[in-house]
Amino acid sequence: MNFYEYGDNKIDVLENVISLISTRQYDSALECMDNLDSNEFRDPLLLMSKAQCLLRLDEKEEAHKLYEEAIDVCDEKLKVEKDPFIFNIKGNCNLILKNYLKAIECYDEALDIDDKNSLALSFKSVALIRLDEQDAAFDCFERLLKIDSDNNDIKLFKVQYLNTIEKYDESMKILDEVMEGSFEYPHAYMLKADALFETHNIDEALVNVNKALELNPDISYSWYLKAKIFMAKDNYTDALIYFDKALDIDANIDCYLFDKASCYLNLLEYESAYKTYEKAFKLNPHSGGIANPDIFLDFIKDLESIDLIKD
Repeated sequence: MNFYEYGDNKIDVLENVISLISTRQYDSALECMDNLDSNEFRDPLLLMSKAQCLLRLDEKEEAHKLYEEAIDVCDEKLKVEKDPFIFNIKGNCNLILKNYLKAIECYDEALDIDDKNSLALSFKSVALIRLDEQDAAFDCFERLLKIDSDNNDIKLFKVQYLNTIEKYDESMKILDEVMEGSFEYPHAYMLKADALFETHNIDEALVNVNKALELNPDISYSWYLKAKIFMAKDNYTDALIYFDKALDIDANIDCYLFDKASCYLNLLEYESAYKTYEKAFKLNPHSGGIANPDIFLDFIKDLESIDLIKD
């Protein structure tokens, strides 16, 4: 990996930061970065890393400013050298900021220099999916598999895409192929559980999500999926426990909050439901596919009032 102006000691700092972020020690990572002086900090990867920490700590405004600053630093460096690594960082910052077309432009620039740049193809596919450009995203996956046809991470990336477009039979075929190997992938079990859940094989889905969590308990979506499975079993009390575990890992995902609120609603805990729906709508005004959150929240209040009258 190219760290530009960094010497060996600064590379050690950056690798330590990345390690702390991977273990969700965001405050420690920020402290490590704050020990660098302003000149040393003019690295786009460090700026993006600090923004990621702030975003995870729910400091959205400051995080967005740093993502924008990282983009500016990328532009400065790209004037000197058209480096695919820098195009990828700029693309990723735009991706986080939901500037999907700008992100795709960056990934295309990286691919013009290196047409086998798997990172650019992977994240370009994410941006295309966000834009609902499913066919173009599929082309990215096909190109990725041509670059490395035996790469199980790429295969699982494609499975995630297939699950998104509800092609569960195709995704299960690829999963069976991945899971034939001796190495166990927690993401494979999670994605299989997802496909099984969506095709109403609830008990089998639970077996697979439990295996995913046994292999790696730090994947928030596995806990979220387990919560959804328990909701499908009408066990809302346990479902709330698993929603909390998912939110402890990723607190800023609106669907986690929206479905947790629905769990409260099923338990007739209207005040908790209202507050949790409200949090979800702050993250995404159309969370849960709701067109008008104000009308929806008023409806929750009305339900509570009706219930009080009945009592």
